[in-house]
Amino acid sequence: MNPPPNRPPRDIDAPRFFTEWLPREFGSEFGPGKRAASDITVAVNLVGEGGGHWILDVKDGVLSVRQPGQPGPDPLVTMRQTVDDWRAVAVGEEGAIDLAPPQASPLDVLFVDPASRQVMSAVKGTVRFEVTGYHGRTWWMQVKFGAQAEAAQPDATIGVDAETYAKMLARKLAPPEAYFSGKIQLKGDTSLAMQLGMAMLPRFTGN
Repeated sequence: MNPPPNRPPRDIDAPRFFTEWLPREFGSEFGPGKRAASDITVAVNLVGEGGGHWILDVKDGVLSVRQPGQPGPDPLVTMRQTVDDWRAVAVGEEGAIDLAPPQASPLDVLFVDPASRQVMSAVKGTVRFEVTGYHGRTWWMQVKFGAQAEAAQPDATIGVDAETYAKMLARKLAPPEAYFSGKIQLKGDTSLAMQLGMAMLPRFTGN
């Protein structure tokens, strides 16, 4: 089975994804004469077997990758999740709902477009995103916005069950409708959760 458009091959591992596939895909979408990309630094930490830590620098329309400890700007965004949950959103998981819509690209979570860059610059805090009941587990991704040290616990958690998430992906349920009907659960700093949730959910739902 071939991967969907703008998605990496299903057998790719995390090191090849971040050091080879992602920079190449970025170059095909952004840069001179293509879509505009704001300068930003994003750190990704994948825990578990096959994981690692990569720092992605976007500058002047070019994406470069470095390891922690190498010189460069502090990350504005730090993402952390398990290797299995990264694979689930990057390439999909057999027998489970697709966590990304068909038109989506893994680049969509890098916050490189100017509108997202403006929102992220004004936000500080750590938010955990959860999809409960996903293939027998809770899928999660934790994102820290700002260069401050990461707190032991997230400032806010945004949770949704897999069935509701699938309906949003299929555009059968709009994120605001899901929230006001109690299908999206917010914990902790709800103002932060709502601000980021409304900014990020369209990336995954296409709304």
